[in-house]
Amino acid sequence: MKKPNAIPDTNAAGRKVLVRLAQVAPFLPASLNVTRTRCGNPRCRCAREGPIHETALLTWKERGKTRTLHVPVELRDEVAQWIEEWKNLKILIERMGAAQRQFLQTRKKSIKKPSGSS
Repeated sequence: MKKPNAIPDTNAAGRKVLVRLAQVAPFLPASLNVTRTRCGNPRCRCAREGPIHETALLTWKERGKTRTLHVPVELRDEVAQWIEEWKNLKILIERMGAAQRQFLQTRKKSIKKPSGSS
């Protein structure tokens, strides 16, 4: 029986990925889009000649539908870090999958076939 805190069967590459996974910061599977738009208020500076407004929208898929959420200026950098951490996590997941396939191939070769089987 394995200990609950024991490192699972893997190779050196897999152990490196597991160490990095333990350090994953908060993440968010979404996209952050910053656009410039006119607000539509006829008395606003953007309606005449002034600079147009910048807005940040967070988008993600939920049950097949695209959802959108406005992100205040004060939170944009933090949200962008969460999204970047999600991208890093996806890379780590791919690396772990590759490491485990390699580990399985190596382990499979070390298992001898019983005599008499074809």
